[in-house]
Amino acid sequence: MKKSHSLIKQMTPEEIELKKKRAELSILEDKLALKELDLTTLQVGLEDLRRRYLRIVGVKLARLDDIEAQIAEILASLEPENEKTQKKAKQNRTQAQESAEATGSITEEEYEKEPFKPSDNLKQLYRDLAKKIHPDLAPDKNARERRHSYMQEVNKAYSERNEERLRSLLNEWENSPDSVSGEGPGAELIRIIRQIALVNNRIKAISKEMKNLKKSELYILKMKVDKFQGEGRNLLSEMATEVDGKIEDANTRLKNIKQRIKKSE
Repeated sequence: MKKSHSLIKQMTPEEIELKKKRAELSILEDKLALKELDLTTLQVGLEDLRRRYLRIVGVKLARLDDIEAQIAEILASLEPENEKTQKKAKQNRTQAQESAEATGSITEEEYEKEPFKPSDNLKQLYRDLAKKIHPDLAPDKNARERRHSYMQEVNKAYSERNEERLRSLLNEWENSPDSVSGEGPGAELIRIIRQIALVNNRIKAISKEMKNLKKSELYILKMKVDKFQGEGRNLLSEMATEVDGKIEDANTRLKNIKQRIKKSE
């Protein structure tokens, strides 16, 4: 016996639109999660390169700057009335102090970290979490703040390559009250429309941030490092070797200056 067409519930315009918007939001959630993954991976990769640069090249540059500062200070002491040599001595010492502070800001533990190479599992866990807990998917301000704090934990675990922590965060979220959606097609439609707008804004912001990062000196260095690596070369090691040559030359100049002063006394 055929069912009466009158018994088949027809979808309301709100429900039809809600279905479309849910599909649109689902696509945007995937896109946003991938964008956040790309941004975080780039940020962590650049920070990783900064540490390696300071460890391999920076410490040598700091040593070179200190020697150059010593030379400039000795020359300034020989010409106390010469404004040019006095100014140069101050500039060189300031540069040496800044270099020392930069290399001193990296702890021994950070020096020993391996280059950041996230596994496929790590990336997938991050994407799964970003899709579920991204702050721009929150229905209100309070929920957005909670999600923001949660997302910070996710980013920290990702940068530390901590898959276990990411799985724990995912499990916590899936069992939390914040993961439950609201009620009613009308209210849900409004929420989703607003979420779509927030997600689109965040995607644009990420694109802009990545564009700016790719203009930075650190990113340009990263591209060179990667290019050299593809050629079987180590750019940072080559840079360090070049600085070693400059340190040797500076030490020779410093030694010669001291010997001349000693002879003249």
